[in-house]
Amino acid sequence: MPASCIKMEFQKVLDNRHSIREFEKKSIPKLILKRLILNAAKAPSASNRQPWKFYVVCSEDKIEKIRIYLKESLKILNKDILKKPKRFQKIISKFYNNMGNCQNIIFIFRKKYKNEPVHFYYNDIASISCAAENLMLSATNKKLGTCWVGSFKNPKTENKIKKLIKAEKNEELISSILIGYPKGDYIPLIRKKKRLNEVLKFI
Repeated sequence: MPASCIKMEFQKVLDNRHSIREFEKKSIPKLILKRLILNAAKAPSASNRQPWKFYVVCSEDKIEKIRIYLKESLKILNKDILKKPKRFQKIISKFYNNMGNCQNIIFIFRKKYKNEPVHFYYNDIASISCAAENLMLSATNKKLGTCWVGSFKNPKTENKIKKLIKAEKNEELISSILIGYPKGDYIPLIRKKKRLNEVLKFI
């Protein structure tokens, strides 16, 4: 296959990745989830530390509890959400109340080490972000939808999640990704991206 064709296929995956906030009530087979994690773990990492640990939540009972945690976190974000356009407020309120009926969640944690150099922390964040992007693009390639949720990253909610999934005491949550089959009639919320000249400078 010509190199140009391969590039176009990858470009299509990039262009088709959007945050999905409504899912079918259908769990993803574990074989597919394992493949996504394998792809995520192929990401580059500083000093090859591979700082990630993936917790894939499939239990209906645990998903329901996490749904309640997300709903509770809406109270913390309410002031910020009220500053957003009305359409966005409506979508987010619904999403925080039912988590889009998501049936699977992937949490990515890192281990904290006593007296670790500051650059380890920042490098680990960057490395895990690369892994999360790999995961989300791989999911898009499998016709799955994802939504990176930052609201779990507050001390109260994070501690509840750690207890629920039995994460190790010295682990901290870095990334939370909802994943599932997009609802058939769902239209993603497409938000404006910055112009290239706002984010690019040739030196």
